[in-house]
Amino acid sequence: MGAGDLSAFRRAGRTLVSLGLVRGSEGNLSVWDGERLRITRTGSRLGDLGPDDVLEGTLEAPPAGASSDLAIHVAMYRERGPGAVAHAHPPGTVPEGWAEGQPHGRYAYAATLEEAVARLVREAREGP
Repeated sequence: MGAGDLSAFRRAGRTLVSLGLVRGSEGNLSVWDGERLRITRTGSRLGDLGPDDVLEGTLEAPPAGASSDLAIHVAMYRERGPGAVAHAHPPGTVPEGWAEGQPHGRYAYAATLEEAVARLVREAREGP
């Protein structure tokens, strides 16, 4: 599934990597416009997103291979409505014994990916 324009995803991912808030394939990004969900796939590297790294679906039929945090993203959209979610791993925010799919790191919801990333950056500067 192609995801169209990736510029907002690429900017958001590069910002998180450049600030050390994600490394390797940590973290994920998504946007939901009220109909279409766009989310990074499991294993994507946010600092170097390619055309196959952002998948499309809906909240009811999310794309196969989407981030392991898919359920958390969907729950945030169901609770808050259309917007964007950015997830990062600032130092000290992933608990010991964490298991795939459990909340960890920091999640930020905002109207756009740019705003969600800005919120993560502010929170990371404030500390754990």
